[in-house]
Formats: sequence, C-alpha cells, structure tokens
Amino acid sequence: MQKKLNKAMTALEPAEKQYKMLYKANPYDSFKPVTSWNQFVMQYKQKIKVPVTIPKNPPSDIRSRFYENEFFSSGMINERGSKAGSDGKLIYPPHMNSEIVVFKHLRYLPIMMHTLEFVKISYILQGTCEFFLNGKVYHLGQGDLIIVAPNIEQAFFADKDDDIVVNIIMRRSTFQDAFSPLLMEQNDISEFFLQMLYQKEFSQTVLFHCDRDEDIENLIVNLYQESQTSRHGSRIIMNSYVLLLFGQLIRNHSNDAKMLMGRVNEQSTSNIIQFIRNNRTTVNLKLVAQQFNLSQGYLSRYIKRETGYSFSALLRDLKMREAAKLLVNSELSVEEIVDEVGYSDISNFYRNFKKMYGMTPADYRADK
Repeated sequence: MQKKLNKAMTALEPAEKQYKMLYKANPYDSFKPVTSWNQFVMQYKQKIKVPVTIPKNPPSDIRSRFYENEFFSSGMINERGSKAGSDGKLIYPPHMNSEIVVFKHLRYLPIMMHTLEFVKISYILQGTCEFFLNGKVYHLGQGDLIIVAPNIEQAFFADKDDDIVVNIIMRRSTFQDAFSPLLMEQNDISEFFLQMLYQKEFSQTVLFHCDRDEDIENLIVNLYQESQTSRHGSRIIMNSYVLLLFGQLIRNHSNDAKMLMGRVNEQSTSNIIQFIRNNRTTVNLKLVAQQFNLSQGYLSRYIKRETGYSFSALLRDLKMREAAKLLVNSELSVEEIVDEVGYSDISNFYRNFKKMYGMTPADYRADK
C-alpha cells in the first residue's frame, strides 16, 4: 500500500460487526448467492452449527435492486435540468450535492445478488474479495478494479477485516455528461463506455488488473477522503479525480482489461455507433444500411431496439456531444463548431443544443 489508510477506512462499521458475528459463528462463504435476507436466513438456519441470534431484519439495506434516488441527493439536477426526486432516506447520504458517491463495500455482507440503476466502479484497495457474475466467481486481489454497467446482476463478498473494497458510483447521466471525452477515444475501453451508454440491453463488465498501480491507489484514496468532506469545490475535485482515474486506466492498463459476460451482438452495435459518429456530417440511414449490408427498415428497428434511440435521435445526440466537447476543448467559434459537427441550419443547432443541455452554447462554454 503506497498511501497509508486512515482509521476511518479500516474500522468496521456497526453493520459489519453484526455480519462478522454471524460469519464467525457459522461461515457462509460457500453459500449459494441469494437476492433477499429471508433467503439467506433460510440457508443459514439449515447449516447452523454454532447457536447464534439471527437478526429479524438485515443490519444494512439489502434488496435485489438499488435506485439512483437512494444514493444521490434530491437536490441534484438531472440531465433535463429538473430536480431528481427522492422518495426516502438516502442509503449513503453524501456530504455535498454530489454527482459521485464513494463508500466502502461492507465486509462480511452475505453474497447478495443485485442490480443497480447507476454506474459502479469497485476497487480492491487492500486484501482480497470474490466477485459473482452470471453464475461464475472471480477471485480478486489488491489492485483489481471492476466497472459495472447499470442493470447487471452481480455481488461482491469480502470476509476479512483487512479486505477493503471501495465503491465509486455515479448516475448514468453524470457519466454521459461529465466524462464524454472518454467516448471520443479510439480504444477498447472507450468502446465499452460507448456500448454501456447507448446499448439498451448491455451486459458486460470490465475487469482491470492494475498490479497495485501507485497512481490508481492514490486516486482511489483521495476520492474516498474527498467524499467525506464538505469543503468548497469537492464536487469539481471528485469529478477530476474520476476523469484522471479513467485516463490512467486507458493509458496504462488497456492491455490488462478483461471483458466479462459479453453478448454476441454487442460488437456490431458498437461498430454501427462508431460509423455514425465518425461520419456524422454526411451520414444517413441509407448509407449506414449499405455499409453493414442491412435493409433500412431492419437497421432502423435494430438501432431503436438496441439503443432506445431512433436513428435521427442517435445522430443528433452524437452531434450534440461532439459540439459540447469542442466548446470546452477548442477555440473554434460556435459557427465553426456547427459546421464541424454537420449542421446546416444554425437555428436548429441552437434549439437542439439548448434542449439537451438547458443552456446556449455560449453559456455552456462559459460555465465550463
């Protein structure tokens, strides 16, 4: 460990102490994964050897599905410019109006399979853990990092005090807006992100063996520590740390990446999106259909089914994101950017940009 962990990162939480008591009395590392506390209790009672009091309710929040409004402040503004609602108490209340929430995975938590509405990055900062996905078990060690896309059923299990797994979660829309530069890179990792955002039924995770990379470790520790503060600028700093994290992964660990649980048609979907993006100034449905030897009708239905977008909406979205990138990272005038992304009608560009980002291009550039 390059950076010494403070007591807050290593101390057992109250829930962890309760789970540890159950685990030490009757270990459940060999139990079948479950999706509810009742299922776990049934297994536990069947295999109990040492008498122990089993809590009627789980020591922590357990469910088969977790939603954004359970983790992110109700004051957060979503991509449409409206406030995101929250129907109940936040599971991990952030210390700021945060787009990113960082917390430790609970040690000794039973193997609870669940899905998430948001993007999750899990990093094994210390020790080991097991990752459960699609009927398989992956044994992970210090320095391993997994990016879990929304809606994928999975679980982690850590059964030692020294096992420190840090979770970094963010809204899907936050990832799409704040880290859009990643989508413009030409590499396997950017392909993963592109598919994750635009493919409706995406079912991959990506595993990196970072080999205890000092820069990665320090970024993770800094993210966790920053998340525990309420200092001015924390939101900007955390976004920057995450972007740096992705940059380090792409620069130094692309060859370490392993895609888990891929689907047959994911690559073709990615190729279609890349072709549309790369030819956005001249592309149309007929041209894409010819490129991939498909009928226009089939291609239109395929794009809608796989991405949730119509062809025209997907093309507009890709153009707007490229325009946003150019506004921030270039000195091109708005008129030059309109031409660069393939718009012939500047008023139509302004209308679509404001609809997507809630402000004019000039205000967007000034805001960033």
